[in-house]
Amino acid sequence: MNSTRASVAVAIGALFVSGRVTAADLDKLKVLYVGDPGTARAQQFTGFLKQNVARVEAASRTAFKPEQSEEFDVVLLDWPQSDLAREARLQRAPLGERSAWTKPTVLLGSAGLNLAVVWKVRGGSG
Repeated sequence: MNSTRASVAVAIGALFVSGRVTAADLDKLKVLYVGDPGTARAQQFTGFLKQNVARVEAASRTAFKPEQSEEFDVVLLDWPQSDLAREARLQRAPLGERSAWTKPTVLLGSAGLNLAVVWKVRGGSG
């Protein structure tokens, strides 16, 4: 739980640093968590966020459609490594096509690696 809170705190802190939100605006921030909504991990993230931002909703990573993010300020993508994730990243990214995704996004778990693979981002890993 502490690592979950630390991750969310860092993510929210990054928004302050980027200048997109100030402390006065945090109570107006709308956050969409995209992951596995029924899990304890998702409930920890959304529970923490509900105490700190105006609106939080959770969406299933496997059924997510990019249009669902339209009314939100930021998306948290939680995409762990697993055999299922390896198979999924051979098909499509939960966020859709890289060229079409413009929403500010925080990558949780192994979402960076998984997105890099499916979006064919150049670089290394390991």
